Amino acid sequence: MQALDTRFVVFNAAAGLVGLTAVVFAVRTLLPSPATPCAERYNTAMTFALERGGAVLTAADLQTRLGGRDVGLSRNVEIARLQDGPVPVGMAVTLPKEPVAGPDTAAVDGGLSFPWEPRALQSQRAVCLSYQVMLPANFDASVGGLLPGIRGADRSGGADDGFVARPAWRASGEGGADQAVRAGSERRSLRLEAHGFALSRGRWARLDQEVVLNAPNRRDGIYRIWVDGVLVLDRTDLELRATPGITISGVAASVFYGGEDAIARAPRDTKIWLSPFEVRW
Repeated sequence: MQALDTRFVVFNAAAGLVGLTAVVFAVRTLLPSPATPCAERYNTAMTFALERGGAVLTAADLQTRLGGRDVGLSRNVEIARLQDGPVPVGMAVTLPKEPVAGPDTAAVDGGLSFPWEPRALQSQRAVCLSYQVMLPANFDASVGGLLPGIRGADRSGGADDGFVARPAWRASGEGGADQAVRAGSERRSLRLEAHGFALSRGRWARLDQEVVLNAPNRRDGIYRIWVDGVLVLDRTDLELRATPGITISGVAASVFYGGEDAIARAPRDTKIWLSPFEVRW
């Protein structure tokens, strides 16, 4: 009887282990893999349109929509129909080599910067940003630079705290990303390296970015980048915010040579094309 009981216990334990393994496998199968671009996992979408009623918008139209919160838009942006592109209308950002006189010289030389902050994002803990970009065939990486990314701001009132996470190109030509955090008088910048990829020249490339906010004062924030559907950056250890008042605010639509600490002049007159931005949550 004792031998029978022992065999019975062993048999049931083995069966339980098999069952547990099956459950774990099923759960893993149902959970979205980080290798899957975020645009395929977020259902609600909003687009920063570049045309209205079939008419292509102008830089002045965008300035009106943004309430004047831009740098370089009227001087360095051209919106046009694309002859051979992934979307009907695109936006060309010029990064001039020669300096431009004026109080915002460094910023204007950098190309473009404006925030797009859809209200629907401000209650979200996670967001996906997608767009396509084309660097010219003769693109010179120079000192490196930054492309549009995801930003957060303090909505609890008063403070200028927040964060921004953006794809980058390095002086080597390889791709990467930069994260900047403002907390009171403190400003922290972090280079996020993603070795093994570079944005192609002379053709369109699709970028998908995902940000998931960290719990305040914990390093469990997520920033991921996919290029043409391939996961090239997967950080799950970031501290994007210190307080719950800092939430996702929208898109940091910036294109410039340099980094978070300094804007640099383009090595030659350069034009970078972008498709309309799409956010998902």
